[in-house]
Amino acid sequence: MTALLSLDHVTKAFTGKDGNPLEILHSTTLAIGHGERIAIVGPSGSGKSTLLSLLGTLDMPTSGTLAYDGENVAGMGEKRRSVLRVARIGFVFQQFHLITTVSALENVMTGLQYTALPRAARREQAIEALEQVGLGERIFHKSSQLSGGEQQRVAIARALAKKPDIIFADEPTGALDTDTGHAIIELLMGAANQGASLVVVTHDPNIAARFPRRLHIQDGVVTELGEGGYHA
Repeated sequence: MTALLSLDHVTKAFTGKDGNPLEILHSTTLAIGHGERIAIVGPSGSGKSTLLSLLGTLDMPTSGTLAYDGENVAGMGEKRRSVLRVARIGFVFQQFHLITTVSALENVMTGLQYTALPRAARREQAIEALEQVGLGERIFHKSSQLSGGEQQRVAIARALAKKPDIIFADEPTGALDTDTGHAIIELLMGAANQGASLVVVTHDPNIAARFPRRLHIQDGVVTELGEGGYHA
């Protein structure tokens, strides 16, 4: 079976202050299968966000090949990549990125506004996603009226509403207390159990330990962790 996402000798470099290229991600080859659950761990500044941006097609490699369902993403063009992200990829971030002046329902519907779905269908899918994350009674509350944990649930519902192939979550529990954070991970795991692949960046070793596959990145080098392994 073709991997959902694959990196083949991918590197990422930026221009340093001296004008020379600075390689943030060294040659990386890995594949993410359909329905896989993966944690990415590593110290601050190790390249986690760079790797996530590449996997989420938000950025392109300096060299090597990034493929989605076997197709080279760089060859798609920005318009097709945008369509890919809108239709098939969900993102959840540490900061919730919600519109504070509108309801939870409207916030979730914004994640569907660039799809071909009519408004009634977008509304139905948004309500379904909010019910899935336990906010069926709060859909008309503005995000400013919700707790931090509830706001993160809205952000997860926004990602789930499009029924994505894969969800990327960048420190989704970083702004939450421990109990709420673990509840959020349960929600994300539940989404993965329904078929979506899940990739979570986390600093929390207890959260990382719950994932069947873990990647460690340090100084731009990605390695697979063995069973139960974790590098702080």
